[in-house]
Amino acid sequence: MFENIEHVADTITEKELKNLLLHRNRQWIYKKDGSSSVNGSLKTVVLSCIDSRVPVEKIFQAKPGELLVLKNAGNLMTDDMFRSALVASVELGAKFFIVLGHTRCGMAIKNNPAKIDHIATKISQESLNKLASRSKKDVIEWFGFFNQNEWNENATTQAEKLQKLLDETVSKDLQPTILKAIYDLDSGEVTFI
Repeated sequence: MFENIEHVADTITEKELKNLLLHRNRQWIYKKDGSSSVNGSLKTVVLSCIDSRVPVEKIFQAKPGELLVLKNAGNLMTDDMFRSALVASVELGAKFFIVLGHTRCGMAIKNNPAKIDHIATKISQESLNKLASRSKKDVIEWFGFFNQNEWNENATTQAEKLQKLLDETVSKDLQPTILKAIYDLDSGEVTFI
């Protein structure tokens, strides 16, 4: 199924990447199957992880213009994601908001000291201290790491954060229904929790 996935070398240049993406864009122009005048026709926002193995539109077989997709590492309800959720609800009339976690998420390292040490080594302790100072949070909390195999719990926590922010800022009639789901990377199955 995935034999056409391209793996580029670490030595790929900016020019080579642009050429690859523009070539693919020309192919897209010929098969585009959506309307550029429609934005969010399914009235649904999906918050998912940046993991490239979680292609939200493909998972739900959505056409361009149907879903409003927000992505960040660990599908976290951050201030910026909340800002976008408000815009989607108020301006685009989104009625549903799905927090879509996934199995084998790379952000699930909170209980893995070796992985955390690896990040600390790559980023440097000085930089981590700056992040903690800037965010006024513990760096582990700032990154949003969670425990391995707690995909459901993370999706639930993020949905609860969204609900709390909505309750604090907008009237009930402007609030979308919040759904939680997990995408299984191995089977491709989505399960609502």
